[in-house]
Amino acid sequence: MTMLETPVTTDSRLAAIVDDVVEALCGVIRTHGVTAEEYRTATDWLTGAGQQEFQIPLLLDLFLSTTVDEVGASADGGTESNVEGPFYIPDMPLLEWPYVLPRREDEPGEVLVFSGSVTSTDGTPLAHALVDVWQDNGAGEYSYFHPGVPENNLRGRLLTDADGRFELETILPVPYEVPTDGAVGTLLAAMGRSAFRPAHVHVKISHEAAQPLTTQIYFAGDPWLEDDVVVGAVKPELVTSVVWSTEEREGDSRATCSYDFVLPPIA
Repeated sequence: MTMLETPVTTDSRLAAIVDDVVEALCGVIRTHGVTAEEYRTATDWLTGAGQQEFQIPLLLDLFLSTTVDEVGASADGGTESNVEGPFYIPDMPLLEWPYVLPRREDEPGEVLVFSGSVTSTDGTPLAHALVDVWQDNGAGEYSYFHPGVPENNLRGRLLTDADGRFELETILPVPYEVPTDGAVGTLLAAMGRSAFRPAHVHVKISHEAAQPLTTQIYFAGDPWLEDDVVVGAVKPELVTSVVWSTEEREGDSRATCSYDFVLPPIA
């Protein structure tokens, strides 16, 4: 049997999606009167982006991932979900009480105590829920992705107590700029778009009696809340306030914030 005679299994869902994508793009071409020169510029840009490491995933994350999150979000009254982002690493260490995210002695940034609760939509505390946390440091860097940052830095998992509560000491995250030295950076600049993300903490929560949650917590007053490069990621329901302590601990200023997570029960 030759290659031309090899049976092909048709994926009808894939075919329908691709047809709709093509139709939508053709509609854009007609609506904006895209010229042959502009079309060639776009194909050259895509070719270049595909030859540069991480540029296509970055493009999709910035412009499309929040819509995928929206489509898959639960409508059962729980905490708003959010995109996982590209910096998640599974199976990080399970921390011991008192919970402190691993960090260097000279870690850049201010100390933050992040506390809250995990409950079901009926108010029942979810004891021993698994809370997976990861974030950047005070220099906007993530472990495993930025040179010089130790493995597991500012990453860890913890369990809520019998009342569904948790408290975690970490570092206050900061806004950061996504990579702009490649094709996506060129596109953002041409569009006049910011390349910054507001400060945030990533959280994944799971419990045997509840639907899992992946989300991000943002901070009131951040200058990039209204201009996030990840289109539609910031949701008002996910913004909390940082309270600064007048005391000092070990020479560091100290901040606190709180957020109560609500998970719908498993259907």
